[in-house]
Amino acid sequence: MSRLQIIFKDYQDKISLVLCIVTSFFLIFNNDSDVIKQSKVNSLNTFSFLYAPFNWLDNQLFLTKKLEVLSSENLKLNLENQVLKVHENENIRYREFLNFKKRDNFSFIGADVISKGVSSNMSSIMINRGIKDGIQINDPVLTSRGVIGKITSISTNSAEVQLISDVNFRLSVKIVPDDVEGILRWIGDNNCEIVELKKISDIKIGDVVLTSNLSIYFPPNLPIGEVIGIYEKSDSSNKVVRMKLYSDLSTINQLFVVQKESNL
Repeated sequence: MSRLQIIFKDYQDKISLVLCIVTSFFLIFNNDSDVIKQSKVNSLNTFSFLYAPFNWLDNQLFLTKKLEVLSSENLKLNLENQVLKVHENENIRYREFLNFKKRDNFSFIGADVISKGVSSNMSSIMINRGIKDGIQINDPVLTSRGVIGKITSISTNSAEVQLISDVNFRLSVKIVPDDVEGILRWIGDNNCEIVELKKISDIKIGDVVLTSNLSIYFPPNLPIGEVIGIYEKSDSSNKVVRMKLYSDLSTINQLFVVQKESNL
């Protein structure tokens, strides 16, 4: 007699009982009577605690996957938003320069900053435009906000810009609306002083500072900054004005070289 037959003979009663129970449940739960349906519901309610952990695990896995998808979508939206902001800022800068061109007969040569040097007190920068682009010595340089310096040396493909922050830089300016004229010089932290102003001049905080008609190389009426302080010296017939540049010299990356149309 085989081993399987011996096992079946020893457990014949138990095996028969299990088969009968399984058959009975199969027949019961395949019955469509109302009593059986209600019994199914009651059975499920009674033993619901057995499959509750599995449902909880499924929910956690679903939420984790959903969180990963949402995080990925959020990252994509953030990146797209940053790209849109960059394009918006570029459009604003170009619109501001178009306003310059409408007002005066200027041409603008766009340039990128290729070097800011190693000094913390930045006084000059290098740009990627030169003789082949029509750049000339003493051409004014500005950002979309206003004047920042002038060309001091050039090569075929690059040029050096002397910034307003150079201690040797001087510029003839006027303060509007009264057209009070003076000389601009750097004092630090994006601020300048305007000296040689008549003490009787009517200057107010917030007045706009422009290039004057007396400047040799700079066309008149280019924006530079605004008045943030006014000081009178008791031992002098002049007053001193403190001005804040419109342009932040520490963040410039793109700029424009200004030329008269006749230079091109």
